[in-house]
Amino acid sequence: MRSTVRGIAALLLTLASMLPCALSARAASAPKDMHIEADGLWLRLRERVDPAAAAPPATAVLFVHGAVFPGVPTFDRDAADSWLAAALAAGLDPYLLDLDGYGESMPPRGRDVCSLPRAVADVAAAVAALARSHPGGVDVVGYDYGADVAAAYAAGTPVTKLVLVAPLLAPDALEDQTVLTAPLLRAWLGSRVPAAVAERAVTMALLGTRDAGLRTPPALVVPAGVFASLVSPPISPAMLDSISAPTLLVRGRSDAVFDEADARELLGGAPRVRLLLVDGDHRLPWEAGGVEAAREIATFLSTTGTPVH
Repeated sequence: MRSTVRGIAALLLTLASMLPCALSARAASAPKDMHIEADGLWLRLRERVDPAAAAPPATAVLFVHGAVFPGVPTFDRDAADSWLAAALAAGLDPYLLDLDGYGESMPPRGRDVCSLPRAVADVAAAVAALARSHPGGVDVVGYDYGADVAAAYAAGTPVTKLVLVAPLLAPDALEDQTVLTAPLLRAWLGSRVPAAVAERAVTMALLGTRDAGLRTPPALVVPAGVFASLVSPPISPAMLDSISAPTLLVRGRSDAVFDEADARELLGGAPRVRLLLVDGDHRLPWEAGGVEAAREIATFLSTTGTPVH
């Protein structure tokens, strides 16, 4: 079994286990969904707002999701662990983006769904839309494949600040789409995983997405363009060194996908990049360490000259 598929399965089960917390949370802030156009496609942006605020913050921060889950399950499941809520509390105007082919965003025609160049264009369209109403600029935070996309964007276009969380450097290269159903999840992980848990995991991953209800049985699809873009590492030390924006690199101490050697190699070629270590592995947005990461990221983005430790 490929390590990429194992990672997808583990993420799904983690998400399913958090369902009761997500249903019971009550937020003082509120989500606000909208769509923007990028190269003929409609992409979903979600903002988390404070209904009592007289005006939005001057600086926006755009969160870009990874290869498996779209933006909402990654960054804004509920107020208790929402990375958007943490950014809002720090005085930023937080948004998440569904890349093309994910969540509520349209997929392009052809096989380049969410390829790296197309995903970078998605981010460029989102940043341009946000910059018009945010005189303080736009920060960009990417997780997993989203970190690859954010770095590629920042290497070509100046950003205010950049955060790269657990970049995805060298996964298994698949020739076609990865489709994961509950029966396949149980087949790979064994009968110790109850059928109801596997079904709930896939259903939770599809909530609020275009794919909800389209396949029987429900199935999660990772676009082919993602894997095609990762045949070779998308981020290099030279790329990071070319980025002038203050940059924070975030790694879970137990992350075996973006391991210590990977982080050391990237940092060695980019002395202006700072490293933040938190508890957890590659699934940081779904782990206890993710709350610490969200808080530290918000501090980094909202403060000038504050050390991260």
